[in-house]
Parts: sequence; C-alpha cells; structure tokens
Amino acid sequence: MKLPISRLNHIIELGTVSTVPSRTLGGSRQKFVPTQTLHCAIYQRSQSQQYALVGTALADTTVVAVRSQYHVDKQLKVRFKDDSTIYDILAISRDESHTTARYDLLTLKATKKAGATNG
Repeated sequence: MKLPISRLNHIIELGTVSTVPSRTLGGSRQKFVPTQTLHCAIYQRSQSQQYALVGTALADTTVVAVRSQYHVDKQLKVRFKDDSTIYDILAISRDESHTTARYDLLTLKATKKAGATNG
C-alpha cells in the first residue's frame, strides 16, 4: 500500500482500560492507560464500500493506517489524541509486502467515553 508520509497527520494512543479507585459512591471507575503513541492516517472508504457495510457490524467503524507494528493486537484499545472516545480494534489488516514502508489497516469501533462508569 502506498501512502504519502504527509497523510500520517493524526495521533492515536494504544493502551488498556483499567479500573482505578475514585472518591464517588461507586468506588471505582474505568481509566484509559496509554502504552504507545503512533501517527496514523484516516483511511477513506469509497461510497460503494460504505453502502456495502450498511446493516453489518462494520457499519459504524473507522479505518486508520499505521506503520506496520507487529506488537499491535486486538486486545489493545485505541484513543485519538485529545479525544475521550475509546475504540476497540475489530480487525487488523497487515501489509505483507516486502517493502520498507509497510502500513497496517486497523478497523476501529467506538465503545465508550474514557472515565464513563459501567451501569
């Protein structure tokens, strides 16, 4: 996949969500804990691809392109820099070409806002 380096103009944080104590009656809350930061590009789908996804589990997803990272897996959560929405990684499309500049496509689905309580 060819991608100009100038398109990598967004920053995402990869990490986990952990339960931390709080001062509220609930006693704890969920907090995003970043472990890695990557530059990414928003991958635009064509109009026909958008229509094909209507009514499927991938209908409200976002696809981002990142430099190939073999330690990125589906257990990690994603958050865009300066945004509180946490995303699950639904799919990772790895670039299997043997070029020096390889890009993986991550399919993301929003789960919840960081700091939101369960229930």
